[in-house]
Amino acid sequence: MKRHKGIILVLLVTAMLFCRNIYAHEIVGEVTALMMHMQNILSLIESNKIDDAFHETGMVFEDFSHSMGMGMKMEGIGLKSTSDDIDKRYNTNIGKKIEVGFKKRDHDGLMSGLQSLGFLLMLEKFDVLQSGFDKKDNGLDVQKTIFWLGRNYFSYLLEPALAKKNPVEAQRLDRILDSMLYRLEDRRFGEFIELRVEFEKGVIKAFKLGLNPVSSPNKGGTAK
Repeated sequence: MKRHKGIILVLLVTAMLFCRNIYAHEIVGEVTALMMHMQNILSLIESNKIDDAFHETGMVFEDFSHSMGMGMKMEGIGLKSTSDDIDKRYNTNIGKKIEVGFKKRDHDGLMSGLQSLGFLLMLEKFDVLQSGFDKKDNGLDVQKTIFWLGRNYFSYLLEPALAKKNPVEAQRLDRILDSMLYRLEDRRFGEFIELRVEFEKGVIKAFKLGLNPVSSPNKGGTAK
């Protein structure tokens, strides 16, 4: 997809060491520049640093290229393009929600929009994974890589806030993700899909996202 073009990856060693100190699960694989900015914005809002949150949102609302010194740049597809792609895929209106929250300086609306975007970006990865369940050439290593790319959105953008607000539910959802991974490894795809539905419903309820569950036991792949 076009939003993945031009995205640089965070230095994985640094990211993984940082995340081990904060999240229940380390971040495995890709952390994009936009994910980093989204996490920063959410953290600033939670810390009541509202002006800083809107300033950072302005930096990444459109496609961006930031100098990091020493000839290095952080580049990425912005919030607008990313949410437009997601809205087309899932028939949602997240882009408008983020834009209105940003332009009207409604930090609650902006936070909800970013959480919804992170949730749907996660589901996009799970959809790709699930669509390959019937393909014999999709090996387990590829499937686990896609799974972790999806899980990272929860671990990086959603789980920290939920762990502060409702640690019991955060742990429950985290265990469901663990179970999904185990079912994937055992190729028990039907059980994976059922757990995915339960997980989606739990996240939507916990964050009051106002979205309908996207998955169903009969969506994509074969339940074997």
